[in-house]
Amino acid sequence: MKDKKLIASFSLKIEGSFGLISQPVSDARGDLIRIWENTLIPIEFDLKQVSVVSNPTKFTLRGLHYQKPPFAETKIIQCTSGKVFDVILDLRMISSTYGEYITVEIGPTCKYQGLVVPAGCAHGYLTLECNSTLIYFMDNLYSAENSCGILWNDPNLKINWPHEPIFVSDRDLAWPLFESLR
Repeated sequence: MKDKKLIASFSLKIEGSFGLISQPVSDARGDLIRIWENTLIPIEFDLKQVSVVSNPTKFTLRGLHYQKPPFAETKIIQCTSGKVFDVILDLRMISSTYGEYITVEIGPTCKYQGLVVPAGCAHGYLTLECNSTLIYFMDNLYSAENSCGILWNDPNLKINWPHEPIFVSDRDLAWPLFESLR
């Protein structure tokens, strides 16, 4: 186990985003899955905050969230139980992938168990299984005044969500359309 890499990263279509693969190590006691190892994260990252989000109900939607500068944050997200349909939308006007988005399923049994979401990108997800739990590692502190979002079902984005959400917060239903940022 000493030489075995427990986390690997792979570049995704959105500039600065990565899919994370965790290799579980199992024995008679159970499984060990490393979800953080500073030397294997593909970016400079100064950890400031960690949050755990539990979602007991299938088809719960959260997002598309981001924070404005100076509180913009890079997020490293790991789905430790269940499965989610994850979306990263690039809001960075200077990025080569500005206005584009990717969708990725993440969870312990998926190709990727986690993602790196660059600062300046909106992030959201829809749970595909009950009891989906995500751990967020962030390089900036939360600021309510700088917390923003984009409407999850903006018709101009044409995100192909795999299911209509059952639970969406009133706040997430009230976010503006992406074009209002331009």
